[in-house]
Amino acid sequence: MVFADTYRHSMLLTNPLQFVINAIYLLPALVVGIVGHELAHAAVAVARGDQTPRLDGRLSISPRQHLDPLGTIAAFFIYFGWGKPIRLNPYRMRTAWDPALVWLAGPLASFLIAIAISIPLKLLLTSGVLGLESPPVQLLLVAFYFNVLLAVVNIIPIPGLDGYHFLGALLRRRFSKLFFQLDSNRQVILLAVIVVLIFAPLLLGATVLDYLYAPVAQLLLGSGVRPIGF
Repeated sequence: MVFADTYRHSMLLTNPLQFVINAIYLLPALVVGIVGHELAHAAVAVARGDQTPRLDGRLSISPRQHLDPLGTIAAFFIYFGWGKPIRLNPYRMRTAWDPALVWLAGPLASFLIAIAISIPLKLLLTSGVLGLESPPVQLLLVAFYFNVLLAVVNIIPIPGLDGYHFLGALLRRRFSKLFFQLDSNRQVILLAVIVVLIFAPLLLGATVLDYLYAPVAQLLLGSGVRPIGF
């Protein structure tokens, strides 16, 4: 979902070395981010009475249980990925509010991971011991960047994202017709979002995700610094 400019779109062809470097930095960020995000969903669901994620093996820390093949591949090209959809049975949960807590748990976990990474990262950036281009700083910065996007993007109420599921868990019964229409037009909505992301840089001078990432980076790191080549 990142459409910054032509350079980013064609990096594999124009700068394959930078693409490989980015992929190396992204791999640990992807594993930690997706596993932590999906495991949080599963753990909260089980804690609230639904054992379905446990039966599906989703309480494991094994990446094989959580990484989605397409979501993993996408992360290396658009710097945003997703995990395998989690199965839930809301009727097994203790209260009607519990499904909403399950969907909130993923973005919250990603944000907490980003906060944890920001602590040593900010120390390294402010101390000047290592430069921005040093591998340890870039490794932490990529992991921070990925988890911030994983948290912030997922709270957007777009069909397929946690924010939409969260609102659905709270409001679907009251506004059943509205959610039926949204579900029926899921592909059109996603296409509209993609168009906005593609053309936003032409109108705003930056990607939509740049605007989502920058405030969090400013808050936690004291600057909008982002990984080199991203």
